[in-house]
Amino acid sequence: MKKSGFGILVLLSIMMFALTGCQKGAGKASFVSLGMDAVIRMDYEDAFTQFDQALLAGEDEELVYRGIGLAYMGQQDYAKAVSAFRTALSYADMFPGELEYDINYYLAIAYYKLEMYDEAIAVYDGITALLPREQEAYFLRGTMKLYLDDVEGAVADFDMATSLDRNNYGLYLDAYESMQQHGYEEQAQNYLDVVLVADSRDISDYDKGRLCYFEGEYAQACNYLERARSDGEADAEMIALLGECYKLEGQYEYAAVVYGGYVETTPDPEIYNKMGLCYVEQGDYISALAAFQAGSAIEENNTCLQVLLLNEIACYEYLYDFETAAVKLEEYLAIYPSTPELEKEYAFLTTR
Repeated sequence: MKKSGFGILVLLSIMMFALTGCQKGAGKASFVSLGMDAVIRMDYEDAFTQFDQALLAGEDEELVYRGIGLAYMGQQDYAKAVSAFRTALSYADMFPGELEYDINYYLAIAYYKLEMYDEAIAVYDGITALLPREQEAYFLRGTMKLYLDDVEGAVADFDMATSLDRNNYGLYLDAYESMQQHGYEEQAQNYLDVVLVADSRDISDYDKGRLCYFEGEYAQACNYLERARSDGEADAEMIALLGECYKLEGQYEYAAVVYGGYVETTPDPEIYNKMGLCYVEQGDYISALAAFQAGSAIEENNTCLQVLLLNEIACYEYLYDFETAAVKLEEYLAIYPSTPELEKEYAFLTTR
């Protein structure tokens, strides 16, 4: 059984960018390709330079403004991302295709980040009107409705999404998680009950593990997730949950082993961050620092970089290396916006 991939955590991490070119007119958009490469590297200044060159060279405007939108999303400037995606769609053909749906999904995410939930819902309305069996759009629209306390609308969308694949029990668990996180316990339980009464032979070990996690049965969750891992199903999402279950069982050292074993073969910024936090909880700040630095060294699609850099600074403070912490904070502020808290922190570090 496959993972559904539509839960609230996926909604938040969907910005890990399907950064393939989605190219319309392959071989034509050389500056667009260079710009997308820069976005992947998170070199946004270079990205904007390449996209400007693409416009001057007469390359596909829809692809150019899509890339510009992704670059703004990388910079967390979601208002400009919305403008760029809307401009991209203004160059679309009369009949929407894969590229247009791709842009619309990103547009909806940008609206979500701006807490413009009605606008995000309107985007999903447009997708479902043209693709009445688009499961992902129904599920994500339902998630947006929860932010507006439209529980009836959310239930209708979740029910529509699950009706399109009734044996995808991971999707029911996603619906449970979304409902539960917004405080709708009764409606959440309805989706959990579907999984509880299902034939266990139809439920993957991964989803059995998730079910046990939601039920607070962490030791049993570890057993199912370990079985899924031994069957070759391990991905970052599963490893993150497995490590969390071990931590909830008080087995921090083994959680770190699980994270470490995964990144040996599949370097992943999020898992490095979780491994670092695991070491922090054990008071092993040297190992935590190494984990955060290894994660931040990953250049492509590193959507955890901002968190990793902040955690690295915190580790230097834990180690009483305030001078290095101040230098690292200066480097951080050269990339990301400042906040009153960070300004206060910088003042503290530079006066130690």
